[in-house]
Amino acid sequence: MDNNEIFELADRLKVFKDKKSSLEAEIKAVNKEIEQVEVRMIELMTEDELQSFKRAGNLFYLMVSEYPSAVPERKDELYRALKAKGYDYLFTINARTLAASIKEMTEQNEGILPAWLEGLIQVYEKTSIGIRRA
Repeated sequence: MDNNEIFELADRLKVFKDKKSSLEAEIKAVNKEIEQVEVRMIELMTEDELQSFKRAGNLFYLMVSEYPSAVPERKDELYRALKAKGYDYLFTINARTLAASIKEMTEQNEGILPAWLEGLIQVYEKTSIGIRRA
């Protein structure tokens, strides 16, 4: 093993991970600024009953997005209704819940994926290097 190369790579990795953390913090701050500006613009546009306006070659407009979700206490009823109408293909399993459940089942089966899941589950492995303060 070439210690010089691995040490150089370790130094580069540390620099890049630090840079990534710094950029993520900057993005978080910029997103907060964007949110504050949008809130104020929405207030002003609503007060002036403006749906849109042009400025410096750009069109600024109010946009309403909808994100429907199930009422927690009535999920079972919703699923039955959707299934009755042929929408059962909409049912999905949360990826994190699935991963945690598969990990638990594998641990309970001596580290081997249960046979009944063969062909139904694929496992992707990614190797990375973590860094912590010493």
